[in-house]
Amino acid sequence: MGFGWNSGGIRVPLGPFFCWPLGAGGRKIRLTGHITTFTIGIAIGCLVVLVPGTPPAASLPSVPLREAGLLSADDAKALKAGLEAVEGDKPGRARSITRAIKDPVAAKILLRERLAKPNPKADFAEISAFMAENPDWPGQIGLQRRAEEAMNGQTPDGVVLAWFEDREALSGYGKARLGEALMAAGEESRGREVIRDAWTNGDFTKRRERAFYKRHRRLLSIDDHNRRLDRLLWEGRNWPVRRMLWKVKHDVRALAIARMFLRQRRGNVDTAIAKVADELKSDQGLIYERLRWRRRRGKYASAMELLENLPDDLKHPARWWIERGYLARWNLNQGHVSAAYRMAKDHRLKSGPAFAEAEWLAGWIALRFLDDAKVALDHFVTMYGAVKYPVSRARGAYWVARAMQALGETDEARGWHHLAARHPTTYYGQLSIARLRPGESLKLAQQPEVGTDETKAFEGHVLVRSVNMLGEIGEKDRLRPFISRLDELGDTLGWRLLTAELAGANDRLDLSVMIAKRAGRDGWQFPQAAFPVLLPGPMNVKAGVAPLERPLLLAVVRQESAFNVKAKSNANAQGLMQLLPRTAYKVAKRLRVPFSRRRLTTDRVYNLTLGQAYLSELLAAFKGSYVLALAAYNAGPKRVRQWLRGNGDIRKADVDSIDWVELIPFRETRNYVQRVLENLQVYRLLLAKTETALRLERDLHQ
Repeated sequence: MGFGWNSGGIRVPLGPFFCWPLGAGGRKIRLTGHITTFTIGIAIGCLVVLVPGTPPAASLPSVPLREAGLLSADDAKALKAGLEAVEGDKPGRARSITRAIKDPVAAKILLRERLAKPNPKADFAEISAFMAENPDWPGQIGLQRRAEEAMNGQTPDGVVLAWFEDREALSGYGKARLGEALMAAGEESRGREVIRDAWTNGDFTKRRERAFYKRHRRLLSIDDHNRRLDRLLWEGRNWPVRRMLWKVKHDVRALAIARMFLRQRRGNVDTAIAKVADELKSDQGLIYERLRWRRRRGKYASAMELLENLPDDLKHPARWWIERGYLARWNLNQGHVSAAYRMAKDHRLKSGPAFAEAEWLAGWIALRFLDDAKVALDHFVTMYGAVKYPVSRARGAYWVARAMQALGETDEARGWHHLAARHPTTYYGQLSIARLRPGESLKLAQQPEVGTDETKAFEGHVLVRSVNMLGEIGEKDRLRPFISRLDELGDTLGWRLLTAELAGANDRLDLSVMIAKRAGRDGWQFPQAAFPVLLPGPMNVKAGVAPLERPLLLAVVRQESAFNVKAKSNANAQGLMQLLPRTAYKVAKRLRVPFSRRRLTTDRVYNLTLGQAYLSELLAAFKGSYVLALAAYNAGPKRVRQWLRGNGDIRKADVDSIDWVELIPFRETRNYVQRVLENLQVYRLLLAKTETALRLERDLHQ
């Protein structure tokens, strides 16, 4: 089906989707050189449009959609061929094609893509020159790494020293070459320290590691080898660890082997541990791996024994917190509430996301299970002060309010609920809104205006032209670094909004959502960019499969893939609704439609059909409960049934639904349920013909 549109307010088929243009509040969009007026939520290849009834937004500036004709036919063909050569690891061919491209921006795109790849067949001079001439282009850190890898004995020491005058070495290669240059310049002591740091903290290929060791072994001590080995073990770098074993003494080798066996869950771990010298059995790395091994085997009680008498200055405390968090929640599940609180409280962290999570968990246990609101309040206030993103700020403020309420401080509680309510697109912000103003609708920020001068400056930027060129030749998978860099370059609301819209205009709604989320963390709201409204057409589902509430479908897609048709997870979940192939196969069989793995990431309607059917089945299985169905979609229905047995039935009035969600043992699933539910409230508003009452609390209980 071809693409089409009509500004008369009727439903129009556009590819596999249907879009509903608005009849008022028109939006000017540049399309292939002429101006057409209609209203969009965010533009993509099939023109995704907001439905009638969307809350009115301020008038908006023109969006630089992908314009046809940026490249000549010859340059378009050459750029496409050059990028294929880069992808095929043929840098020599890519180099020759670059010289044939007439458009300087297109040639620069191809040059940048070649230089950014491993083994670009470029010397230090070429890479460093590109960086100096194009500081605004994406991937500067990656390019610096490539430049450092290209440094060799032919790179003059003076050039090396000048290069590092205003930048830190990022790689083992760069540190090694800097150390050599310093020693050649007479700075022997400093040069040795840099070379030792390169060995301890740098990473090398097998061949270059051998060359480094041969060249500098006289400068390295046994302590340097021990520190390098310890770092590699913490990072789980199996093959580099193996190469280090012969460089350390027998007792350290035995310790390393035991840690490696435990991490890989190999057999004979008891024998490996027994071979470790007694004086090394208190090694933090060994205790950590033993702790992790026991926890992963379900030996929680014995795992807790290993946490006794640990030093205050733990290495990698955030890693230890992951294990503590598991054990705290296990104790809570077993009814050992005091032990759970102690496990969370004694986290040994000073800052960062893990610190905030540990403080929150300790506070929640104190408030909801120990009935100690005063202690809980201290933890929640500490957590709130340690975070800056909207989701976490709303969470912290909400729970401070709950603790204040438990202490009888009603006015203070309302004040904290108001702080949480400043973030209306977040789960806990919405819960606070429901407490402050029951039955009211969400109020979203209006899409901001962008001035004409800023729009012109944006459209004239070389990276905008680069994005549109890549979009023109169908290389949309390469847009992320360009869009991300454009966002980094912008320090105004307008620039960042235009960046989000540029991503959507080039059929990368996932990048549009990403930019809108980043802006939201800085206090700028782009609701239309953050919450694209993509409306699928008729789906091929059998009778008996109930259609989903459309806002729920959008909420799930936004969380699963951010509308990226080609999305693939580390677990091999694929497409818009992130279906595992084996799950998709079973659903397709039940629907009596042919199964195609390829179509999961190429056919939007196919993926949505299977995903909607599967989620509908889960809703039916859990009697309409959104929370249970979403948890099952993420973690599997078997686990959800286990949680129902252990934590009670969320659909019953005597079960606290907010606590039930927080009791989900998997952080990913807890986060997933909360994010989809918060998305759902926003999409209900966007798709409603009028303002709609916030229904999050009802969703939690139904």
